[in-house]
Parts: sequence; structure tokens; C-alpha cells
Amino acid sequence: MRTGKRTHLPDIKLILLAAGIIIIAVVIVVSIYKNQKQEQNKEKVAQGIRYLESLEQQNGAEINERIKEIRVRHSLDMADTDENMVWGSFESCAVMGDSRAVGFSFYEFLPEDWVLAESGSTISDVSVHIDQLRRLNPERVFLCFGINDITCGLWPEPVDYAAECAAQMQAVMGALPETEVYLNSILPPGPTAMWNESYARLEEYNAALKAMTEQNGYRYVDNTYVAEEHQNLYQDDGLHLQPDFYKYWAANMLTEVNEQ
Repeated sequence: MRTGKRTHLPDIKLILLAAGIIIIAVVIVVSIYKNQKQEQNKEKVAQGIRYLESLEQQNGAEINERIKEIRVRHSLDMADTDENMVWGSFESCAVMGDSRAVGFSFYEFLPEDWVLAESGSTISDVSVHIDQLRRLNPERVFLCFGINDITCGLWPEPVDYAAECAAQMQAVMGALPETEVYLNSILPPGPTAMWNESYARLEEYNAALKAMTEQNGYRYVDNTYVAEEHQNLYQDDGLHLQPDFYKYWAANMLTEVNEQ
């Protein structure tokens, strides 16, 4: 009669079988995961190709406009998060313009001596302040005219007004060759001011200004987006601006400065 322990071979077989099943399952799971990752990577590559193809269908101007929109949005966000940085960036900058531009000093955002603006002024008044500009010797000059210019009758055609703006910019650059000169687009009036039929052609005037600056390599600040975004910050007359508008306007001007 045999004595001693018996080896439970059936138990070992079950263990080995279970282990084999687990290994096979792991292999299957890993294989599925790899396949899924490969499919995901293929889809990402396909998306990238589709995006590049879409860019190829766009011209350079459209791409630049999209980039500009992103920069403008960033600048306007900066006006909300760090207004002091906006105004700090206007050190050694002169602002010239009409009653709208007066607000930069009236609301004490900028020193009065650096805001050469008067109610009723037009772009032709720039040359009157040339000597004052020489004394200031600013790093930059921002021209903020237009709302009087398109209603006064001196420039009934947009191309004539653009030519006058070019002449005034040249006068400043001739007197201060080291100074950067920026021409702001005309801020559109609000709905309550649209009784004046001249304002209906504002887009034509702005288009002429933009074309002129592009042709001559001058600096142009497009205020279309900031005006549309903050129509609620116009005064009741639809022409003048509430104090909170100015930080956004200033930030938008800096977008063009930072793009240089």
C-alpha cells in the first residue's frame, strides 16, 4: 500500500488553463487598444490634412484677418484684466482728434497736454498742432477724427477724404520722422444718431482710408470690432462715448502697435 501525498494534477491544469485564458485576454485587450490608438492617430492626421487643405483654399489676406481678430480679442480682454497696463503703454503717445478724442483727457486717462483734441475738429486741423507736437516729441501719434469730417461737406467723396488724411499724416511724419503715426478708422455712430444721412456712407469712407494706408504702407487702426462689441457704451446721442469705452478703444490701438 502506497503512502504520501497525492499531487492534484487536475487543480494544476485548471490553474494553467486560467492563466492561459488571462494571458490571451490581456493580449486581446492590448491589441484592441493599439488598434484604437492607431485609428485615433489616423483620424488626427486626417483632421490635420483637412485643416491644411482648408488653409490652402484661403488667401493670405483672409488668414491675416483671422490672426488680427484673435489679437484684437486678446487686447480687449487685457483691457478688462489689466487696465493700468493699457494706459501705461500710452506713455509718450499723443492723441489727436475731435470731441470723442477729448474724452481721453476729460476722463483723466491721459495727461491733457498729450491729448490735442477739440470739439468740431476735422483731420485738416492736424497741421495746426505741428509745433505743439514738435515740443512733445512723442513716440507715437494716434489720429482719431472722422465723425465731423464726413458731415462737413469738405470731402464729399471718400477718396478725397483719404487723400487729405494722407497729406496730414505726411505732415506729421515730415515734422517728426522718428514718430510712428497711426490713423484710426472712423468710429461708427450708434442707432440714435443715424438720422444724419451722411453716416450711411461711413463704411465707404473707412474702406477708402484702409486702402490708402495699405497703398502707402501707413499704420491703420480698424475700430470696427470694438465699436460693434461695445455699442452699449455709447452716450445717448449715439455719437459720444461713455468713460468705459476708452479702455477698449485704447487697447485696440495697441493691437496695431504690437503688430509692427
